[in-house]
Amino acid sequence: MKKLLVFLLLAVFGYAYWYYRLPNVIERVRSSVVRVQVQRKFGRRISGSGVVLDDGLILTARHVIADANMVSIIFDDGSKIKSFKFFISRDIGNVDLGLIIIEDVDDHAHLVDFDVGMYIGNSVFMVGSPLGMQNSVAVGHFSAYNKILQGERLHQLDINGAPGNSGCPVFNYYGNVVGILVRGNNYGMAFMVPLETCKAVINIYENVQRSKIN
Repeated sequence: MKKLLVFLLLAVFGYAYWYYRLPNVIERVRSSVVRVQVQRKFGRRISGSGVVLDDGLILTARHVIADANMVSIIFDDGSKIKSFKFFISRDIGNVDLGLIIIEDVDDHAHLVDFDVGMYIGNSVFMVGSPLGMQNSVAVGHFSAYNKILQGERLHQLDINGAPGNSGCPVFNYYGNVVGILVRGNNYGMAFMVPLETCKAVINIYENVQRSKIN
C-alpha cells in the first residue's frame, strides 16, 4: 500500500512538473494570441497584438484600434478574419484598452483565463508580434506596481517592448493573463494595464450589451 501511494504521488508530481514547464505552457496559450492589422482613416496602417477572450471578444490596446475602419485578425494557425466592430470605453478615465468584436472563434483560439494578481519578482512572459514577427515570446519579471504615465496607472515589467507588441497579453507561468502590454522601449522596460482594469473594461462592455437587450 505504501509503495502504491509513493508511486501515485510521484506520478502526480511528475505530471504537474511536465504540465507547468514553460515550453508546454506557452504551447497551450499561444493560439489565443492574435496579430492585429489595422486600416485607419485615410489609408494609414498599423500593427499590434491582442488576446482572444470568451464571447467573440479580442482584448487589445486602445491606441492600436483608435480611428480604425477595419481590422484584420491573424491567428496562430495562419487563418485570418476581418472585423468592423470595436469598443472603447471612456467611462473609467485614461485607459489604453479596447475590444475587437468578432464572430465565433472556437476553431481558431484557445480561450485563456485571467489570474488573481501578481507580486513583484514573479516571472512572466508575453506573446506578441514585434515588428510583425507573429507570436514571438519574451520572458521577464514583474518589476513594480502603479507607475503613472500620462495619467494612466500601469504596472512595470523588465521586458523589451517593440512596436507590434502593443495589446499583447502578459501571462504568468501558469498560462493565465495578468495584464495587457501597452507601452515599451528598448531599455528593458515595458508597462502593462493591470488585471483589474482589464476586467473593468470587459464588464463595461457586457453591461452595455445587456442594456441594449433590455
